This record gives sequence, C-alpha cells and structure tokens, in this order.
Amino acid sequence: MTTISNQQILAMNDAEESENRIHSDEIAEKYGFTGALVSGVNVFGYLTQPLVKAFGPAFLKQGMLDVIFLKPAYQDDLLTIKTEESRSETSKRNCVTSLSNEKGLLLAKLESWLPRELPPVNALAAMVCEHKEIVRPEIEWDLIALQEPAPAFTWQPSHEENQERVTVQRDRAACYEGSAGHIHPYFLLDACNQALMRLFVLPAWIHTGSKITLRAPLLVGQSIEMKTIPIDKWERKGHQFIRLYIAMLVGGEVVAEIEHTAIFRIAS
Repeated sequence: MTTISNQQILAMNDAEESENRIHSDEIAEKYGFTGALVSGVNVFGYLTQPLVKAFGPAFLKQGMLDVIFLKPAYQDDLLTIKTEESRSETSKRNCVTSLSNEKGLLLAKLESWLPRELPPVNALAAMVCEHKEIVRPEIEWDLIALQEPAPAFTWQPSHEENQERVTVQRDRAACYEGSAGHIHPYFLLDACNQALMRLFVLPAWIHTGSKITLRAPLLVGQSIEMKTIPIDKWERKGHQFIRLYIAMLVGGEVVAEIEHTAIFRIAS
C-alpha cells in the first residue's frame, strides 16, 4: 500500500479581485462569515497535493474524485491534510483525504479512487446547442433551464496560466512543469467555475462540491471543448443551489466529466 504523507499549508485567498464577492471581507461578513472565503478550487488543489506526491502523474491521468466543502477556509488558516487509504476489490486505489483547520474543524473532504473499469460516458456529453448569444443575465431561479445545453466553448490553458495556479498553491510537483505539463487540479475546477460564470452574473456564490471523472490526461496547450448543461436546482435552508454537468473533450473524445455544484443565492 502506498504511503501518503500528511501535509500542512497556509491557506491563501487569491480571489479577492474576483467577480464573486464572497471572496471579499465586506460581502462575506454580510452573510455571517468572519472574513473572505478562500475559494473551493484552491482548497481542492491543496487536497490533491499529497495524492499527486504519492501516486505521481498517474493520479491525474485517470480516476474518479468527489470533493465536498463543508466549512470555509480563511486567509492564513493553517490547514492539515490527512489521507486514509483502504483496499477495494473493485478499485485499484481508494483514498479519503480530509482537510482541517488549526482548531481541528473539518473543512473539506475528497474521496478519490481508480475503478478497475470507469463508468460509461454520460449521454449528456453528446448534446449539442445551436449557436446563440450568451447575454449573462444575473442569475435567477426561473432563468435556470435544466437539461438545456449552453453553447460549447474552447478552453486552451497556457503554461503561464497553469503556473499562476501552481505558484498560488506552492506546489512543487514536477508533473505541472513544461509546455506540455499536466493541468493543475485547481485550474481544472477553476475552468468549471468559469463555465458557470459564462452563463450568469453571480454577485456572491459558494462552490459546495464537485464530482469528477478523469478519462485521460489534461495537458497545458490542449484545445479543450467545454460543454455545459444545468442538470439540477433546489432549495435548502434558505439557500438556492445549481448543479452543472460539464464535459471536456479533446479531439472529439471525452477526457473529463464534472458535476459542479454551487449555492447561487445565499440565505440572508
């Protein structure tokens, strides 16, 4: 069984200038938080670091990941990352990685595994939207049309953009280096955030979790077709949620599928 070391890192809020004002002190405090929230995509990146260190680039080539954000992380929180690995007859690896603050409060959890056989590609990946102009209205419940694909767009992540995320993460893994390095997991989910923000203006929102199926490596410089489909919306405890299905294709082949969930209207 692979040894996966515990890790500590100071949280960094690199999204203070984001359109999403939940990453600003003023708006976050308005909703009852003690300060600006560190982005979920940043926290996700932290969670993957000890796994990539242990398994190497293989962790980024194929597998399934399910991340959930339970409590916010704040600037300069000292975060502790611990992983438990278990055996499974149906998976080549199976890990649960937790991230806690210095008070011992569990902030996020990542389950990651590599099934001996990946599930079939979701039929939604084949849906096509006729070209239409995206006007980006401010998000409202009635504007979220379920099962209606948005116009696809191309994401071509550059080495420089990837390195910006690597620097923020303070991640020294060699697999992210070079002009054909792996896309950092932070950057991968950040692209999903951008897919949501292409559809709507969201003044303040919270990323609550993502389920990811990796089918092939995602590399810097690739031309990645992004398909986005709202698949669910619901209310709970005064919050309004949205879930997107996002397919990433390279050369017409699906290389990644993500179910991306967020609170788009935060309870007052």
